[in-house]
Amino acid sequence: MAEVIEGRNAVIEALRSGVRIERVLIASGGGESGPLGEIRRLAADAGIAVADVPRAKLDSLSVRGAHQGVVALAAPFGYTDLEDVLRAAGPLPRALVVVLDHVTDPGNLGAVIRTVEVAGGSAVVMPRERAASVGPVVHKTSAGATAHLPIVQVTNVARTLETLKAAGFWVAGADERGSDDLWSAPLDGRIALVMGAEGGGLSRLARERCDFLVRIPVAGRVSSLNVAQATSVLAFEWVRRGR
Repeated sequence: MAEVIEGRNAVIEALRSGVRIERVLIASGGGESGPLGEIRRLAADAGIAVADVPRAKLDSLSVRGAHQGVVALAAPFGYTDLEDVLRAAGPLPRALVVVLDHVTDPGNLGAVIRTVEVAGGSAVVMPRERAASVGPVVHKTSAGATAHLPIVQVTNVARTLETLKAAGFWVAGADERGSDDLWSAPLDGRIALVMGAEGGGLSRLARERCDFLVRIPVAGRVSSLNVAQATSVLAFEWVRRGR
């Protein structure tokens, strides 16, 4: 079954990155200029068919009703093997891998992927079961970052953290009870940043395998950020350390 990629930026990034797109659907009367014109040009250059269809057709395919007049139908998303990520990161003195411990909201997953790609991270890793997977909402909220960043599905998060340690990564768990705040924690070099699920936070097994726990200090009355916002704060502290 074809996968739906919706939204102008997401479709443009998918076309630019070589995602296997079967065809592109554009709302009738959408015009030939601007982003839709660029989509038509990119699709033509890649030999991908473009069809003008009633907007109601796009509405029926859209998950959030935010297709912006364009939908791409693509082959199912291709996940990357963890071994390939470790091979690519092998010689690097600095590398960031974000591991999601059963994050279930696809909007959060897409936002995390966008953050990690913008921060220059190596990959996002997540479990196959009881977690969000890459689909239309994730493509949309990642603003096309799914086309550029390796995304890995694993069977067991705790075992994966041990594999990352063996590959020379320090495992940092985001936890509001952590003894180190983000300014004093050793968030530099080769870091595997573990982010917990919405509401429940880190699982016991994941927390036990962390080398250290890091918290984000808060000044307001709400005790914490959501997982996507917290990932942005911690990932860009890692970026800052490298400058």
